[in-house]
Amino acid sequence: MHTRLLAIGLATGLAVTAQTAAAEETLKVVAAWGANTVYTQNITNWIKSFNDSAAAKGVVKVNFTGGPEITAPNEQYTALRKGVYDVHYGAAGYYLGQVPEGYVFYGANVTPMEARANGGIDLLAQIWQKKANAHVLGWVAAGVGYHVWLANEPKLKADGTPDLSGLKIRSSPLYNVWLSSMGATNVPVAPPEIYSALQRKVVDGAAWPGLGITDYGFEKLVKFRLDPAVWQFDNLLIVNLEKWNKLDKKAQGALQASVIELETKSFAHFAGLAAEERKKVEAGGVKSFEVKGAAAQKFLADAHAVPWAEVKKLAPENHDALRAKFYK
Repeated sequence: MHTRLLAIGLATGLAVTAQTAAAEETLKVVAAWGANTVYTQNITNWIKSFNDSAAAKGVVKVNFTGGPEITAPNEQYTALRKGVYDVHYGAAGYYLGQVPEGYVFYGANVTPMEARANGGIDLLAQIWQKKANAHVLGWVAAGVGYHVWLANEPKLKADGTPDLSGLKIRSSPLYNVWLSSMGATNVPVAPPEIYSALQRKVVDGAAWPGLGITDYGFEKLVKFRLDPAVWQFDNLLIVNLEKWNKLDKKAQGALQASVIELETKSFAHFAGLAAEERKKVEAGGVKSFEVKGAAAQKFLADAHAVPWAEVKKLAPENHDALRAKFYK
């Protein structure tokens, strides 16, 4: 009898364990940048921390599958919509054609924490669900601005703002209108190809944030950085909507709470990294070409006007509500 009861107990325990294991959901993550970049390292560190947390154990697990080496950045959005991946980490600027509301991140002058508190992130989640078949988990990198990095010292217009006429600048959909407004010719170049494009003089410079330039090494081929920085990072964590809706409330809650915490940590983390990298590239010979005084104010105002004009043109139904949340 004792042996029989022991067998029944063991069988029951194994059945419970199997049910628990079966209940644990696994989410596949793809990133727009390689695992060795500062952008993606922040997320892979978060993944490890989240998977080790008590809230995630036996409930939901996140697996990093890779970056551009498995799916090109401009194809990752489609792959997410189709459910090839469950979670996408990347720039909203990479799929502005599908979700033009992504321009708000560049027009924004609030932090992710402020946008979370005032309902801005919730508004984005509603929009992404309709247009991207995705739920916005969080705006997990911000505060770091964008620059134009140039091989040669730029000219100035009569009003003191930069004149990039005649220059070919590495671009992506995010930068096109802004660079064109300064007279530049946009040349689409994937991040891993920027170094060779500069080396072969296919481009005269590159539009790129104030962080991550050393990951690709092209700080060795530029001599000037346009200042002040404009806009801020637009990195999002989004999850396929069908997958999100299939998660139980416990799994959704664990993920959402962790990503909200990540928004705050990432803001400080990237600001610190950007300050360190600024010192490093300047020590390597890159000089700040600073637009000053009234010209600087115009430079910033013109830069911020570009993304908001795009939102108004491409998504007029959401412009006013988004501006109220993301621009003060």
